[in-house]
Amino acid sequence: MTQDTNSSDDRFEQFKNDIAKMQVRTSGKASTEKAASSLGIALMVASILIGIGSYIQVGQADNALDQNEVIVLGLACIAMAVVGSALWIRTALVRFWRFWMLRSLYEGQAHLDEVVKAIRDRS
Repeated sequence: MTQDTNSSDDRFEQFKNDIAKMQVRTSGKASTEKAASSLGIALMVASILIGIGSYIQVGQADNALDQNEVIVLGLACIAMAVVGSALWIRTALVRFWRFWMLRSLYEGQAHLDEVVKAIRDRS
């Protein structure tokens, strides 16, 4: 089992070295992506907290909000949750797709190298 782990680590290191040799961009601006992901999570959490707070306030006898204001606040919380979820999912998918495309590029290059080697060996 340790031999499999070592070979997988070696393959991973080889992959990283080959990607560095290709000089391709492996990620976008990390600070921008991290900020977008954090903003998405913050929007989701804030919408939940505001929704729970408004529910508690409506349950009190001396509530300051009338029914129309509570409906608008509820719709705003739903919109915040949807926007936050979309932002978080977008950043997660962009990271995944970037890695997937990079891996595909690497495998395509390796396959092309094998074909070229086979053609050269035939000649």
